[in-house]
Amino acid sequence: MTIKMKSANNAFTSSLVIMAMGLIFLPFVVFAQSDVTKNAQVDTSNAGVVVKVAPGELLPISVKLSNFGGGNRVDVLVAYSIVTSAGQEIYSSSETVAVETTDNFVKTIQIPFGTAPGIYTAKTSITYNGQLVPATTQFSFTVERKIFGLFQSDFFLYGGITLFASICVVFLGYVLVRRRHKTRFVPFDYSNIPRAERTFYEILSDTIAQMRGRVGDDALTIASRINGLKIDTETGRILDLNESPAKIIATLVSEYEKLLGKKVSFSFRSEKTDYKFIK
Repeated sequence: MTIKMKSANNAFTSSLVIMAMGLIFLPFVVFAQSDVTKNAQVDTSNAGVVVKVAPGELLPISVKLSNFGGGNRVDVLVAYSIVTSAGQEIYSSSETVAVETTDNFVKTIQIPFGTAPGIYTAKTSITYNGQLVPATTQFSFTVERKIFGLFQSDFFLYGGITLFASICVVFLGYVLVRRRHKTRFVPFDYSNIPRAERTFYEILSDTIAQMRGRVGDDALTIASRINGLKIDTETGRILDLNESPAKIIATLVSEYEKLLGKKVSFSFRSEKTDYKFIK
């Protein structure tokens, strides 16, 4: 923003540059000329970067004052204010700064506790040598409450992402466990085994499947070590019986009881039950 004007006594010509929140404000220059009321010209330019603070926090304003008037000292009144989007002022203060060449400083303004969330405007203006039209620059910022140290919008964003990720993980885990459960406990089909031996295949297969549900894959490891019993070590399917089925069943149950340290009981399929078998 550029302002051209003349001091009342026309004793010297000077120019001042102010930058509020140095990242976002372009400087404006004030020149002393003959007629303040007729020749003052104001041109504002704002980059429009928005900052965010919570009620009670400090809002830093970086101010740069430059005097191009040949080294003559100028006392500048710097005024600060914060207004709502409706134009209501919620904060104001001022200070006098003596500028010979350049002066840089950071002004911190505490946002009042209890300030309602919304968009506010921070204004910085300078006045010197009886100047009638102050040079003003401003920027907008957002006031937002915090939850556990995070701004509400960030908290809900991160919370939503975390919740969604958690739901996906739980759902994936459920699907994997359910799939594994089905693989373990759906009975195998032994319709290709002669009827006289089929019952023993089914009893051994169901015993291994139920034990696998209790102790995991250790049930397959124990079964694979039983003499006369040949199984698929990946699925638990009975492949062959080379010794007395009754002896194999007794030995297998005995080994499982040793593993658990107690007597175990098993339930077996009924011929009347309509199973969906694994082929």
